[in-house]
Amino acid sequence: MDKIKRVSLFFRAVFQIVLVVLPIILVFAWVTSPESLVIMGGVINMSFIPSAYSNSILHVLTPIDRLLGFGISSIPMLIEFYILYSLIKLFDLFSKGEIFSVNNVRHIKNIGYALLASQAVNPFYESFMGVALTLHNPKGHRFASITFDQTNISIILVALIVILIAWIMAEGCKLREEQQLTI
Repeated sequence: MDKIKRVSLFFRAVFQIVLVVLPIILVFAWVTSPESLVIMGGVINMSFIPSAYSNSILHVLTPIDRLLGFGISSIPMLIEFYILYSLIKLFDLFSKGEIFSVNNVRHIKNIGYALLASQAVNPFYESFMGVALTLHNPKGHRFASITFDQTNISIILVALIVILIAWIMAEGCKLREEQQLTI
């Protein structure tokens, strides 16, 4: 149990760091856009401009374009914040030795629903981003697209599995409570 507590403390700290660093990276990525943000000598190469639009921007991005892109990128990032928050809470419970509890089930279920929500928001994010990034292109070169690929399907499947695991854990918690009440 001590090993679980130590590992959980480590991951809680990692998720807390990511929660702080992620918005900073988003700001720097949009300051340097449309160029990719290169971190750690090229080990991490990030761009918040969807790949469908990377070759479609036919003008220099103005500060207003970048601010608009930042604002649109913040929408899916809010869902990511919620997932990170739920992971922090979950691993905090694990670090306290609370493994099978209703609180854990709630956080796991929230993660699953947030993953589903991210895929529901994704088409709107992509289309708004396309409009924002190609708005100043010449007529006939403005567009918005929505992509749905194997990554989206994978995330939806993972979300459904996480929700299923939460449901199974909830049933397990009920059985454990019944056993504890039985003399």
